[in-house]
Amino acid sequence: MRTKKNREQVPKDVAARVLFYSDRTCCVCRVRGKPVQIHHIDEDPSKSDIRDLAVLCFECHRETQIRGGFDRKLDAEQVILYRDDWNRLIARNRAAEEVEGGRESHGSIDVEYSTTIAEIYREGQHYDLLSIHYNAIGNKELRDKYIAIAIERKPSDDTIIFLRGLQSRPDLIPKEVIKREYKRKTGQKNWLQRARMLSNLGRHREAAADYFRGIKASLNKNEIFSAAYYLKELSQSHLIEELFVLALKQEQADGDLWWQVRSLQELGWYSELNALLKQNENYIRESGDLHLLELLALSNGDHSAWLEIQKEIAMHDVSSGEDGEITQ
Repeated sequence: MRTKKNREQVPKDVAARVLFYSDRTCCVCRVRGKPVQIHHIDEDPSKSDIRDLAVLCFECHRETQIRGGFDRKLDAEQVILYRDDWNRLIARNRAAEEVEGGRESHGSIDVEYSTTIAEIYREGQHYDLLSIHYNAIGNKELRDKYIAIAIERKPSDDTIIFLRGLQSRPDLIPKEVIKREYKRKTGQKNWLQRARMLSNLGRHREAAADYFRGIKASLNKNEIFSAAYYLKELSQSHLIEELFVLALKQEQADGDLWWQVRSLQELGWYSELNALLKQNENYIRESGDLHLLELLALSNGDHSAWLEIQKEIAMHDVSSGEDGEITQ
């Protein structure tokens, strides 16, 4: 028979930190404005270890109480994963806002605010959040210091992969960690979390495929918010840029000049684009490709040649019937 443990109120300072880390938002459904409560993950209400606490709304908290079948509908491991992922996201957003202008003072980051946030994370021994904070404000030395401390504390496989991803050092991740985490996420069919993991590992093509697979699954289940959330995450990540880099390497191997040019344009690598055009100047002139000739003229600063090419393009479009007329 299970012994009922005495419930003690979570100390105010601990509760304040837990609520701060989660931005007073349920880490599972992530719907802002809903009433929330602090959940004891190990079900021992007599303890108030900050690492055993998570913020849940009333509906998601009930999910932790459902029994039946082989397991609970929302078990302790799942709550920890949701909490850590949500807390990391909140930390990233806070640091990004600080850098992008929300906390800027006379052109520099508000040192007092930044130090206060760092101290809150340090007191709570949330070294992964501290690493995110320093990474976002550009202090790589302190980022790496706290990543080392976080990893010494033997965090989850998911956290190890995330932290090494911050450093762009997937080579430092033990192979067995990658294997275990990939197997776990695959078994759960958690394609969106697997997409994040693959992105941190530098496996960008596979990550993109998993993002779209997961977003499609969310839409099919009418989970519109989830689909929109991860579409936004995808658009704000470096994944799209990395895919253009992959495309560039592929076109370089194939020797396709036009698509190398297009990839460089999408990446915004204009010095590399100009170098490529000048390197292939003879080929471009012999090809007679008007669009490549146009770019070459711009690269050379030859405005007279550019105007002549514009006239040719306009005449070509008219003769081809490309006059903007809408047809059905």
